[in-house]
Amino acid sequence: MEIAVQGWRSYPAEWNAIRSLPGNELPDLTEGQREVARKLGISAEDYARSALAGRRTQELLLQKTERLARFLEQRIEASGLPATIRRITLVVVEEKFTVELEVGGRPIVLRIEESVVDDFFDSGSEDAEKRLGRILDRALLGVSA
Repeated sequence: MEIAVQGWRSYPAEWNAIRSLPGNELPDLTEGQREVARKLGISAEDYARSALAGRRTQELLLQKTERLARFLEQRIEASGLPATIRRITLVVVEEKFTVELEVGGRPIVLRIEESVVDDFFDSGSEDAEKRLGRILDRALLGVSA
């Protein structure tokens, strides 16, 4: 299965944590990054902080996508239906996950709102868990029927 994050976002908490880092703990910029910072009229240090905040947030988003993949795999396994997750992508700008499945040899694409996944993982919302289950069940049962 392929897991991906498409797009970029920086969480305020990551930005605040990085803002307090001393300059010597920031990543070195490539020549291309220094040129972009110059063209944008921002300091190399501010650009490095932004890049680091983005990188840390990307790692968190990738972890969230991996957690969703594990949850869906467990639900698929419990269903006993011949289904496989081919790819899960968090499309950041749309705040949605695109889940590409193969069910009984047929391709199915699911779209899941990121807010539902956040409610489930962050607060353990039973409603969000039920919504995720319903989304998957509809796809699996719709193809297997």
